[in-house]
Amino acid sequence: MRPTTLGMKAVGDPNLLRQIARGRSPSLRTADRILAYIAGFDQDPGRAQAPPGRTRRSRPGARARRTRKSRAETENAMERRTRPPTRFLRVSEVQARTGLSRSTIYRWSAEGRFPQAIRLSERVVRWVEAEVENWIRERIARSAGVRAHRRQRVRG
Repeated sequence: MRPTTLGMKAVGDPNLLRQIARGRSPSLRTADRILAYIAGFDQDPGRAQAPPGRTRRSRPGARARRTRKSRAETENAMERRTRPPTRFLRVSEVQARTGLSRSTIYRWSAEGRFPQAIRLSERVVRWVEAEVENWIRERIARSAGVRAHRRQRVRG
């Protein structure tokens, strides 16, 4: 049985299994309806019916339209779904993540020791979250290297 057929017959939503595959969690009621349909299907495949409830009706004359996408378009869409969206951080969020003061953030940005802010408008600047996170990771790695070096020097 096709996934769209199962979704349609079980709960009246042909996209149910696609949405579950994308990470949507079905409600307990929906899960119970799916399990009830599967149990009825296992007992008598020819007479399995959808449990009573909401079903979707299509418009008269409406047909499902399929479009073919190239492999590159499909891969690009998959990459967009898996890549986290770019976020901008306010200075207060940068302060909270780094533990730096506002003046230090601006001074180090001017000196090139911290990621540059992006000017969104005349009075609004934001930092790219990924750049700030990378800076934090670099600082942690550098700090871990210094600590390891100090331990070796103390032992030797």
